[in-house]
Amino acid sequence: MVWGCMSGRGVGKLHFVDGIVNAQKYRDILEESLLPSVEMCQTAEGHFIFQQGGAPCHTAKTIKTWLQNHQIPVLKWTSSSPDLSPIETLWHNMKKQLRKHPARSVPELKVTVLNIWDNILPEECALLVNTMSSRIKAVIKNKGDVTQY
Repeated sequence: MVWGCMSGRGVGKLHFVDGIVNAQKYRDILEESLLPSVEMCQTAEGHFIFQQGGAPCHTAKTIKTWLQNHQIPVLKWTSSSPDLSPIETLWHNMKKQLRKHPARSVPELKVTVLNIWDNILPEECALLVNTMSSRIKAVIKNKGDVTQY
């Protein structure tokens, strides 16, 4: 599995994850990859809101406490709303690129994934973030059903 973060300013640090992610492993990911990415992800005014899914490791009390202790504001999020998550579109685009260049081994796959990630332009991220109002309108129009996003 791969963990990454993005904002309208570009992508943050990418983290490769081995095995099942429990709260402790997720805390380690946040420590090693989110914290170094926060400054890059902040707006010019210093604003930053962390958006994550509703997996048990994301909602564990230890994680909520860790995020509070590190003064990381978290967007309240429903568990089933991929249409509203710009990074899901980014992951989808990466998967399309990976299908064009199939890896023959895990190390080769990691190199390819990292190369794709490192070449994502800040403008692509900004475009995805700027679609949020359209995404929200589409979800409302479809009464929560699937949208083009």
